[in-house]
Amino acid sequence: MAAVTLQPPVTAAPHLTANESTRVAAATSLSLDRQAADHDFKTIDGLLKARSNGSLADESIVAYPSTGTDYVYYTPRQLNTFVEAAAVILSNVIPQRRSSEDPVQVVGLLGPSDLEYMITLLAVSRLGHTVLLLSTRIAEDAYVSLVESTSASYLIVHKKFETVGQKIASRTGIVLKDALLREKYDTVTTNTPQLPAAYLEGSQEATNICWIIHSSGSTGHPKPIYQTHSGALKNYANNFGLRGFITLPLFHAHGISCLFRAVHSQKLIYMYNADLPLTAPHLIATLQDHQEIEVLYAVPYALKLLSESEQGLKILARLELVMFGGSSCPKPIGDTLVQNGVRLVSHYGTTETGQLMTSFRDRSDLDWDYVRPGPSLLPYLRWEEQSAGIYELCVLEGWPSKVASNRPDNSYATKDLFEKHPTTPNAWRYYARQDDTLVLENGEKANPLVIEGVARNNSNVAEAIAFGANKPRLGMFVVPSDSCDKTNEELVDNIFPAIEKCNAESPAFAYMSRDMIHVLPSDASYRKTDKGTVIRSAFYRDYQSHIDQIYDVEVPEGERICEGAELIEFLRQQLLEVAPTLQPASLEEQTDIFSLGIDSLQSIRLRTMILKTLHLGGQKLSQNFVFENPSLQAMADALTCLRLGQTPKEEIAVEQRMAALIEKYSANFESHIPVARQADGEHIIVTGATGSLGAHVVVQLARSEDVKAIYCLVRASSIHAARRRVHQSLRARGLSYELSPAQQGKIIAMPADLGNKARMGLEESSYATLVDSVTGVMHCAWSVNFNWALESFEGSCIAGTRNLLDFCLRVRQPVPARFSFCSSVSTVARTPGHWVPEALPDSLSYAQNMGYAQSKLVTEHIINRAAHQTGMTARVLRVGQIIADTTRGIWNDTEAIPMILQCAETIHALPKLEDLLSWTPVDVIASSVIDLTLAPVAGEVLNVTNSTLSHWTHDLLPLLKQAGLDFEELSQREWLNRLRDSNQDPNVNPPIKLVEFFASKYDHENPSRVLLYDTKNAQAAAPSLRQAGGLTLDLVTRFINYFRRECWAGSAVSSITPKCREVIFLTGVCGCGKSTAAKVFTKQFDIPVIEGDDMHSHLAREKMANGIPLEDSDRCDWIAHIRGALMDRLQHSTAPAIAVTCSALRTVYRDELRRLPQLLNFPVMVTFLCLSIENEAQLKERLISRSANEAHYMQSTMVESQLAIQEPPSNLESDVVALDATRSKEEVLRAVEDTVRLILDL
Repeated sequence: MAAVTLQPPVTAAPHLTANESTRVAAATSLSLDRQAADHDFKTIDGLLKARSNGSLADESIVAYPSTGTDYVYYTPRQLNTFVEAAAVILSNVIPQRRSSEDPVQVVGLLGPSDLEYMITLLAVSRLGHTVLLLSTRIAEDAYVSLVESTSASYLIVHKKFETVGQKIASRTGIVLKDALLREKYDTVTTNTPQLPAAYLEGSQEATNICWIIHSSGSTGHPKPIYQTHSGALKNYANNFGLRGFITLPLFHAHGISCLFRAVHSQKLIYMYNADLPLTAPHLIATLQDHQEIEVLYAVPYALKLLSESEQGLKILARLELVMFGGSSCPKPIGDTLVQNGVRLVSHYGTTETGQLMTSFRDRSDLDWDYVRPGPSLLPYLRWEEQSAGIYELCVLEGWPSKVASNRPDNSYATKDLFEKHPTTPNAWRYYARQDDTLVLENGEKANPLVIEGVARNNSNVAEAIAFGANKPRLGMFVVPSDSCDKTNEELVDNIFPAIEKCNAESPAFAYMSRDMIHVLPSDASYRKTDKGTVIRSAFYRDYQSHIDQIYDVEVPEGERICEGAELIEFLRQQLLEVAPTLQPASLEEQTDIFSLGIDSLQSIRLRTMILKTLHLGGQKLSQNFVFENPSLQAMADALTCLRLGQTPKEEIAVEQRMAALIEKYSANFESHIPVARQADGEHIIVTGATGSLGAHVVVQLARSEDVKAIYCLVRASSIHAARRRVHQSLRARGLSYELSPAQQGKIIAMPADLGNKARMGLEESSYATLVDSVTGVMHCAWSVNFNWALESFEGSCIAGTRNLLDFCLRVRQPVPARFSFCSSVSTVARTPGHWVPEALPDSLSYAQNMGYAQSKLVTEHIINRAAHQTGMTARVLRVGQIIADTTRGIWNDTEAIPMILQCAETIHALPKLEDLLSWTPVDVIASSVIDLTLAPVAGEVLNVTNSTLSHWTHDLLPLLKQAGLDFEELSQREWLNRLRDSNQDPNVNPPIKLVEFFASKYDHENPSRVLLYDTKNAQAAAPSLRQAGGLTLDLVTRFINYFRRECWAGSAVSSITPKCREVIFLTGVCGCGKSTAAKVFTKQFDIPVIEGDDMHSHLAREKMANGIPLEDSDRCDWIAHIRGALMDRLQHSTAPAIAVTCSALRTVYRDELRRLPQLLNFPVMVTFLCLSIENEAQLKERLISRSANEAHYMQSTMVESQLAIQEPPSNLESDVVALDATRSKEEVLRAVEDTVRLILDL
């Protein structure tokens, strides 16, 4: 029969009581905790038929407008009749499947999301086929890609999309079918034609695909997402049981889910008229006229529209729930809604995983933007930390509605980033898409959603899009709303107060300055997703030239003229504005501002302020003006010269400035006063211990019997902070395990400021200790900033070196302390010809043209003069290219060379370079530095480079292939072009960040210039350098395996190794003090502890009580019990760490415990604190003493067998820290406490 306008149900919308709220919360935790009791249907069509034959078959279930907002109501019985009639019509073109053996066809559907669309997709489903739901907002190429990738056979097209449908058909050969018109199936006859009977096997049909939905295509072509009937029905079984109003299209996952949840729960749902634009009046009309609506399902844009009027806010506050999804809701909008009594609920799910979490909560809980997983979902979630406090959500295999995987373990990494609630467990706030994150040129990652949300909250703004990837600072486009009556300037003025407030709460690198906000025309064209959000990557491509122009165009010159003291005061005030944390007293006229922590972004903002305010006489201000003039006085002098047309300071030859610094820091060296004393070994200062080379130097020194103490001078606020920095450096490089407790005790970390002439920032007592004991200094520290001008290295680096030299001359030793400086081959990079001798270069101009190299060459000269003027032993060690260590292959993957190598993984190509490689492993360089510092050496300047050269193309590339990389070899220009054309997302394709740097080196076909280094003197005194050799398959395999395991694995997800919760095993033989130490520090730090002795089986305890050693099988069972207990404790504890006592005497036992991270749904880091003691008598005495005070099955007779099987950690067990347990109880407890503090970063 024909549809008639029915009245909606007259029952009043209920107000949820507290108990009902709890019930709804449980039902809607989206964890599949509740299933429909009548779930005896296997397919979507089965669901509709069940509802059309049920007790509520004649109750309205769907409402759709006939025109405007005049709604017509439809019952399940009516819909079923429509679907049957439509299916009969379609079967003339698309054959009905009569049995489960008949092939399933994919049928595309392209048209507006109206009632006809809904009937058509149900009719296709009744025919037994799969529906490909196509968005109306994607490009022709995207349609073609989806049709081809899904092997679609038919395409049903609405007349509005007839042209694009024909283009798709001409390119793919797909069969077109016009969309069904309502009059074709909405008939008054009772003799509606019926389909022939079909005999479909339910369980088999349940596994067939019902819908193919697709991603937005924000990072390329849209990807099809396949949903089975079974998975979809499990998803639809989760519902609120409330009458709803939906504004989302059915070709969007959230839209179709809301529709079928209503059908499943048999609750009426209103569908927004697809012919109407989404406006506040249309939304209000429906909500106002239909008081029975209890829940609104909407995108954040709809909420923005409603939040802009008092009427809209009142209507929303009347509803039981307001639920949004599809994109994040700007916090200002959400806060406004909640403050006005709206029960706002965030929904989170993906097309690939189904619904996952909502922010459904108690009414007193105002944290609307924190979603919470239900209990049965928790085991299927893994939170992977991507940066401090920011986690990516990964859904594990086994979650019922997960329909896609993108990881080897069949999990699905969502690329959605969240941050933890500071106090509420299992509550997470959406942060950003990984694809959204803007990586600035300095590597900082800015979240654009926050600043965009603040701008969009303004009623004059329709859209806001931040930009700045691979740029020095953020910018933002704003699109005026239709109601905006302001000029562009007025609009920016109107929104900027809110932006300033956001700036105050954001990190410095995410600062949005007013001059970087640009207004687009109100009719600007840009692509959107079905959710109404901007397709960010497409926008950036379409507006790339506009964005580039913003960064290229100079700020118009100001009009103010300042001179002398007024100019310096102006600069001081501007600097304090861009860096408000600076202390005004620290800003003296000659102070290098970079020594105060000014960063590149702040320097850019300062330059912009200067340009906008000051009159410069029409002269161009260098892009690196602040870097080139890094003090108030230098900037003032340069600006004055620029305005008057005089020779600016930066045009004074850099060689003259270098010479001046050499003279300044080579004058008036003190004479050493010899002090006769008995030598008691080497006491060495090492700077740069937190860097790779310095860390290896420290460890190798500690292993030397001749070295009694290593003093690590590091930048830190306290002794504890200094110790933590050194410990973390050694641990990160897998070096902690290499040292015995006695060797670790040699390492003494001290907070220092080398540029501080007063004792180098050391406490007086510490300085006195060093003066009284130090015999040598190894200076490995240097600021690595290739933007800094020469003068910016003066304070901490050049002056710091002079302070170290002065210290060497003050030591109370028979001779001055020996001094070595790790310089760089960049100091001689422009040497004419091809040969670099072991000597100072003939000209200061031979240094590479950057402040880093120039400052190191200045320092080489200062050191050389110190040696000649005072007779002290002071050497320059000119170090070449350092690569991975020979044991673990650890190499910083953000350096240029590893980035090139990663192209084998990301673009499957590497360049065929003609470079000769003089690469040396870091541990070999460290050994050489030590030899050249402590041993007699001929010469004062030594080239520490590998004399065995390897060729990039002929040697390295074949080794890379043998190590497992699969790549194409291209000329350097072809490789560069492929990189330029590759994925622009640095999260997926990290090498893209350095594409311009690579272009500066390789955008030509000219052979590279080759320099050869004289290493005769260095090799004579450093056996490790002499024996270094060229690249080998073993070395290349080690660093490639390291990159793949720790850095490149899943680079589409992240190239950052997640930070993990800590598990601390206290290990060692019986009697070493494990339990005692654990009880003390776990109580102190409030850490749970698992006592391994309690995990032994009854049989194992009886064996040990009778003095019978355990066998491997006993211990393996025990290890498994411990691991199980630990997994359970980690799942139910929020503590930052858990301690476990367990002897773990053999490597195989420790390896079993190391499997823990693989077995958990979240990352953990395992550390073994090994209490080392091998004195059998001492151990037996301790056990006998314990037995006298407490009953314990472990007898002293077990000591011998445990010592016999104990295996020291191998050189690959980088997670073992050995502590000397032969010391007094107090000393051992103190050592354990200190180590745990370092592990937990306390």
